[in-house]
Amino acid sequence: MRQLMLGLVTTLMMFAGSVFAAVDPEGARDQVLRVVGDFKTKIVDQRDVLSNDSDKLRDAMREIIAPVVDFDDLAKKVMGKYYRQATPEQVSAFVGVTEGTLLRTYSAAVIDFDPSRLTVLPLARQKPGREVRVDAKFQLSDGSPVDIAFYMEPASSDQWMLSNVVINNINFGLTFRKQFGVMMQQNGNDIDQAIAAWQKSLASTEE
Repeated sequence: MRQLMLGLVTTLMMFAGSVFAAVDPEGARDQVLRVVGDFKTKIVDQRDVLSNDSDKLRDAMREIIAPVVDFDDLAKKVMGKYYRQATPEQVSAFVGVTEGTLLRTYSAAVIDFDPSRLTVLPLARQKPGREVRVDAKFQLSDGSPVDIAFYMEPASSDQWMLSNVVINNINFGLTFRKQFGVMMQQNGNDIDQAIAAWQKSLASTEE
């Protein structure tokens, strides 16, 4: 049995290696460019209609975000070690709170997004591993530059998912995980209370 399991694991590793070796890292950059283009055509260019209909605006945001953001995976990363302690219902609640609040928060911001201020740079030399880093620069209204790094992981040979974002050296994946960890400690490791606190924290960015 041990030899059978070892052989199975080795075969899977070889197969995975051959699959990901065939993935073109430029596809990650292309995915980012497609999302930026979708924001322009599906939201910015429809600003007059969407600004008066928050439901349509969120639906448009969800249509753009869904193919590149796995909120279930995001829950696993943000909840960290507490993910294993959570029930399926608690994980589902966390996903719902995170997706709903972030879509509501950033929909209002994206409608005034100026795509011409965002430049997606050519791919730099990549570190070994599955993730591909796609660098971009955004110019604020006062001319100040903002450095953005999108970390993408291959879901298939032609599909890439966003795994993390770093803005001006602030790692949002790590920051979110630390915040949730603090909320767990502040709420006596009660996951339901921590999720409620997490929702309030996200919602505070809307104010």
